[in-house]
Amino acid sequence: MKKLSTVIATVVTLFSLNITTVMADGGSVYNPYIPHKPVPTGLEDTTIFFAIALVLFVLGLGALATVKILKVRQTLK
Repeated sequence: MKKLSTVIATVVTLFSLNITTVMADGGSVYNPYIPHKPVPTGLEDTTIFFAIALVLFVLGLGALATVKILKVRQTLK
């Protein structure tokens, strides 16, 4: 309970403060840093990234299903 109250107090404190002025990318006029701009890699704009991710996800699920089926068959023998 003590740990939970500490976590809640920390979260409330962080959200009650204006976090953007504390961060380096904050919108303060006194901020010496320029806003962060990600490097354009081209993968975000194309659908090939998502196609490859989908294929790898399906292959991973297939491998897990195969292992589960083989494990069940092995325990039945």
